[in-house]
Amino acid sequence: MFPVSLEELIPEDHLVRVIDLYVAKLDLGQLGFENAQPKATGRPAYDPADQLYLCGYGYGYGYFQRIRSWRRLEAECQRNIEVMWLINRLKPDFKTIADFRKNNKVAFVTTCRAFVQFCRSVGLIAGDLVAIDGSKFQAVASSRRHLNLNQLKRQEETLDKRIAQYLADLDAADKAEGEQVVDRTAIKAALAKLEAKQQDNRSCQALMKSMGLEQFNTHESDARMMRTPKGARVAYNVQTAVDAGHGLILHHEVTQDGDDRKQLEPIAKAAKAELGQDTLTVTADMGYSNGQQFQACEEASITVYVPPNRTSNPGGETLFERQDFSYDAEEDRYQCAAGQWLTLKQRYKGDRIYQAAVSDCAGCALKAQCTTAQRRYVSRHAQEEAFERMAQRMQLHPEMMERRRSIVEPPFGNLKQWLFGNGRFLLRQLEGTKAEMALAVTAYNLKRALSVLGARKMMQLMG
Repeated sequence: MFPVSLEELIPEDHLVRVIDLYVAKLDLGQLGFENAQPKATGRPAYDPADQLYLCGYGYGYGYFQRIRSWRRLEAECQRNIEVMWLINRLKPDFKTIADFRKNNKVAFVTTCRAFVQFCRSVGLIAGDLVAIDGSKFQAVASSRRHLNLNQLKRQEETLDKRIAQYLADLDAADKAEGEQVVDRTAIKAALAKLEAKQQDNRSCQALMKSMGLEQFNTHESDARMMRTPKGARVAYNVQTAVDAGHGLILHHEVTQDGDDRKQLEPIAKAAKAELGQDTLTVTADMGYSNGQQFQACEEASITVYVPPNRTSNPGGETLFERQDFSYDAEEDRYQCAAGQWLTLKQRYKGDRIYQAAVSDCAGCALKAQCTTAQRRYVSRHAQEEAFERMAQRMQLHPEMMERRRSIVEPPFGNLKQWLFGNGRFLLRQLEGTKAEMALAVTAYNLKRALSVLGARKMMQLMG
């Protein structure tokens, strides 16, 4: 005779109960959420816990429902019994949900870190081995709104040619005198438009140079044009450090760098700080090969496994490579295969360049296999010793690359395929994308923890 209550409709081990229990344990004021403490006067605002429940539901349960938009979340509040139970039948509109995300961007990042610490406290993150990788996530901004200095310079050259052509037409019209060969009024109008475009182009170039920018998007200034498997896209480079134990993401960063060469040191150190360990073992792919980063990681007690990416001689495979020369550390010189010595010629940005004597190379029987120039040059990287130690580690543990793939690539596949759908952010600018990625990583870690522990065990640990 009485209607069924929402409490009876939600199973004891449902995802929303896990979200409810976890958010209830958070100190929202300490995490930085607005309106965590209600004001003494005025109409009370929505409890940030209820809205965090909603965001947690939208991203956690979104692996199956793909609920990311504000308007879809608004609709779920009025038709989905799970959401009704979770937020106590509140009905916030899409603007309220959007404002909550906009005003608590930093708090979402701290909440993500809090869940990582919870996973570490219950033994889900071991910290024995961490794999690092990066992937491009497309920004909201269109590539048609993207500018770069090279593109602007090419446009300037094209405009110069078109302006010169119109000026030539005006000269022809003046020489024709009374003959009506060209419409002078139309030419002057078109010329004025081209000159205005030219002025805008030069002003844009000057502004970008003064700001030290090589590229700029008029709709999203923080986004950068990057190479992706689908071609050049306006995107962000998302870096993740994934623990080998259960595949949880223990640290992530949204960066503006188009490649990964400068990301190894900061991501590895951040992962080490997140784990609170004195030492750490890290693996990454060849895109992270950087001698300075190798050296910095060693100094921070981080053992890195990355295939060194070294440039070859321009002569091709028939010429001797750098490793074919033996280095004498005491005398700071190289010895070639013929037994002749290459001495230090100069230093350039920390690197050292060695050269052989012209007389030694002239009569050498191996010259055709060594160089096509008068003499042979060999360069030594400023962190050559770090490269050599890295090569030795990779020779001893070649299996690290296979382990890296199995650890770090599945999380990106899950994030892009199931949560982001088309791999595109919904929020703009670096701060917004960091908040959105923090929500996504929290949702991924939550789902991963649930698959390992189960809902009942997880709620038991939270309690």
